[in-house]
Amino acid sequence: MSDQDTGNPAGHSPRGAPPGEARSGAPATADPRETEVGRVIAELLARGDVDPARSAIAELARIAPASPWVPHFAREAAIVGFEWPLARSGYVPEPRPAPPPEAVDLVSFHVQLPHTPSGVHGAIDYAEVLALSFESARLRAPRARRILLTDEATPVPDSIAVDEVRRFPLDPERLMYERMRVQSAYVEGREPGRVSVLMDSDIVVNLDPAPVFAETFDVGLTWRRGFPAAPFNGGMIFVAEGPGAGGFFRKARACYDALAADASIASLFPRDLRAWWGDQFALATLVGVREYAERTTDGIAIEGLRVRLFPCETHNFTIEPGANYRLDDLRRKHFVHFKGNRKALQAQYLAAMREGRL
Repeated sequence: MSDQDTGNPAGHSPRGAPPGEARSGAPATADPRETEVGRVIAELLARGDVDPARSAIAELARIAPASPWVPHFAREAAIVGFEWPLARSGYVPEPRPAPPPEAVDLVSFHVQLPHTPSGVHGAIDYAEVLALSFESARLRAPRARRILLTDEATPVPDSIAVDEVRRFPLDPERLMYERMRVQSAYVEGREPGRVSVLMDSDIVVNLDPAPVFAETFDVGLTWRRGFPAAPFNGGMIFVAEGPGAGGFFRKARACYDALAADASIASLFPRDLRAWWGDQFALATLVGVREYAERTTDGIAIEGLRVRLFPCETHNFTIEPGANYRLDDLRRKHFVHFKGNRKALQAQYLAAMREGRL
């Protein structure tokens, strides 16, 4: 279990807003003043302009004191405003030879839990979801190695076509923090020369992943609009060979520790950030929301560590229920992500892959 993007990562999106508006962070309400102030707040937060955003949040509280968007934006402002001083600068990724397909690890994380920790997902058979994900890997990247990271107790049925299962002791009450921790342990212990895709269990491998690594970077993140406090999806991370990735994860974990320990932030959330969504806040804080918003290249160097920024649109695409897609367009997506309660669509997508329609 590991997907996080139903609702807004800064806490559940307030009820009453259409999904497109909720995901943009701008409320659609009956009061045009509330709608306009919400739009301004969302834009300010996306740029990392925290002080003006907080002033606008105070104005929203004056206009609509009972609006659920007031605490929602307050949580986002707390995350965006958390200072984590590091030397950051733009860098331009350069082309390089892609690694051989057999040098790629496709790495998923899954732990069987008695309940859904997000509070927003329905009942999901994650073993079936994971089996479909690894089946897609076998179809599209047959020479890649398929690895599952899990705890010491989660059963792994034969239906999951995995090459290796690596088990770790972990705290299920801090699931997202523990995911980052065991991913870091895996990266630190990899054989030299291997590249890795760290992916959610509900992701379909749509193309051979080796060409993604035909550029110079240490870690690749996928970005999306509409989540000012969490512009990077934690369910898809590309990790090149070499020691740089280990340094990235050490810095990310330190940032995560600091965010989770900050009492002023913790008081705004109903649960420990180490349980859910906090990893995406840590990635945003590490990269820097303002640096991300003001970037002029596809890469940001963080104290010498090269972070390539790939659009979710091409490298971590989300299928929307009820939408119509051209098959040719879908075939060009590197990975397709069936987040939240889209899991039934994943089974339909795999059926189309088996039949050769995708």
